[in-house]
Amino acid sequence: MEWNTVNAEITWTHEKVTSLAGWSVDEKDVLTTAVYYVLAQHDFDAESFSRTMDALKKRVGWLSPVRGNFLPLLASFLDTGRLPADEAVDGLFKRQQVLRRAGFKNTVHSFLAALLMSPTPGSFQSEAVQAKRLYTAMKKQHFLLTSDEDYSYAMLLGKLKNDPKEQAALMRKYYDELNGSGFKSGAELQWLSQVLTIDCCSYKEEHAVRSRELMTHIRKRVNLKPIHYPLIGFLAILECSDDQVEQLISLTNFLAKEELFKLRRAAAFSFGTGYLLQQLMERGEFAEIPRPTLFIIRQAVMGASVASIVSGSTAALP
Repeated sequence: MEWNTVNAEITWTHEKVTSLAGWSVDEKDVLTTAVYYVLAQHDFDAESFSRTMDALKKRVGWLSPVRGNFLPLLASFLDTGRLPADEAVDGLFKRQQVLRRAGFKNTVHSFLAALLMSPTPGSFQSEAVQAKRLYTAMKKQHFLLTSDEDYSYAMLLGKLKNDPKEQAALMRKYYDELNGSGFKSGAELQWLSQVLTIDCCSYKEEHAVRSRELMTHIRKRVNLKPIHYPLIGFLAILECSDDQVEQLISLTNFLAKEELFKLRRAAAFSFGTGYLLQQLMERGEFAEIPRPTLFIIRQAVMGASVASIVSGSTAALP
């Protein structure tokens, strides 16, 4: 893979978003928006993006949790070209209302979870109920750690239709196995434990072993932070080869020296992981994974990559 081409793509998109966003939007949010467009393989169109932003502004009140710097990122998620801006925004708010009626709080994270719901209205209720059941089971396993930040994973993992109690218990087992073995306790480790249950709702010792191996190996050569834990999990469940991991390390260190990332070295790993895994999935490298599960993994990889840039201020690993 030609790393100069990857860098040119993200740099061009970042410049386009910057020219539209102007001084009023934080640079980290501009980078996050640009990363999303590249990972989603969707060309940035300033006119389309502006229409989506305007449609969102019409819908949000002064007390809305999505006001401020979060608006550009939300607009990028909705700016897919499949629906007119007004319809896309209306659909998001309808799905979020279903989630609220199911018991989810009115926060930024309920809007993010709504983005992950199926576009078919007939499935809204069942998806919301299943996600809430899983979230409740997760809360019982880890009362203090589980918060609205887990809504998105509850929505994605709920689509697997596993028994919520069994899946939440499996998450806790992975958490306990990995805690202290190179991973810090906290919300980020919980997200990793959630990722490790995507492909199978029974314990796989090799997932835990591979996660530890990857952490030990990669952290020696790349600027890792706890927010990257879920990305380590995707490398483990996809059974990425040592050669593929070396490609990721090479891409990350290349990007970290480039203008866009040299002051945001942790973001280089976030973007690099998302980009490389998306490319490998496009090429059919993980054909042994059922397509519905791979689709969920693809959504989760994109979300985790973006989230790790949004939370890039997290303290570096020791």
